[in-house]
Amino acid sequence: MYVSRAMAVLETINNFFSGLGSMFNSGFIGGMNALSILIFSATIIAVFVWLGVCSQGALVSALKKILTGKKKITDIRYRENISVGHENFWEILGLNLLIKIFVSAAFFIVSLPLLLMSLRDSGWLAFFYIILFIIFVPLATGLALAVKYAIAYQVFEGKGFVASLEKGFKLFRKNWLVSFEMAIILFLVSFLASLAFVIVASLFLVPIFFFGLMSGALWVSFLVVFISILLVIFFGALLTTFQISSWTSLFVTLKDNSVLAKLERLFRRK
Repeated sequence: MYVSRAMAVLETINNFFSGLGSMFNSGFIGGMNALSILIFSATIIAVFVWLGVCSQGALVSALKKILTGKKKITDIRYRENISVGHENFWEILGLNLLIKIFVSAAFFIVSLPLLLMSLRDSGWLAFFYIILFIIFVPLATGLALAVKYAIAYQVFEGKGFVASLEKGFKLFRKNWLVSFEMAIILFLVSFLASLAFVIVASLFLVPIFFFGLMSGALWVSFLVVFISILLVIFFGALLTTFQISSWTSLFVTLKDNSVLAKLERLFRRK
């Protein structure tokens, strides 16, 4: 399976360069135009990645100043915080890539028995799926939560990728139950908010979209699609800001204090 995947990747790369060569063979101007589009697209992607990573660092930096009482909200300057995000760009990017790669690899490993079960029905495969699920899903979730603390440590203290990751793991290990409770709460809030957003947006936009199709006014339908994309981007940004703010606030609380989870408090009362 891994050999076939590697061959597929090599074939894709070969097809890409073959297609690029054929564009230049068909005409220098056409090839340059295609290459210009590729460079432009890569530049746009790089700008969005830089903006997203720096904005994450800037938001954590602004929350640090607000939560620690050093500055008021009115005193927060965007340029000052975006420069903090830029200074920690590679560390924050590395931490984000680490968790995405690990989570993707974990879910790929967990899904292997399911893929094999589609080819061959076996009770052992179902057993291995359960075992892998129990091992890798909590592991991936724990690493994702530890990385959130590591990003906060990087912005707060700027000690580097490895040191921030180590401190993030230590903080998560010390407060793993509180962290999981926060993750569940944020998941429920995000799910309910997303569901409400989809329902409300559909009630208003879907009838207008179909009205444009049925009346022949395609520009109305295109406008609805454009507005929908903007609303999704705006809502996603709000949700991401809320989640980062919640984790940073929890980080500030856990960093210097010992906090009991709700389950721990309930059992202690009993």
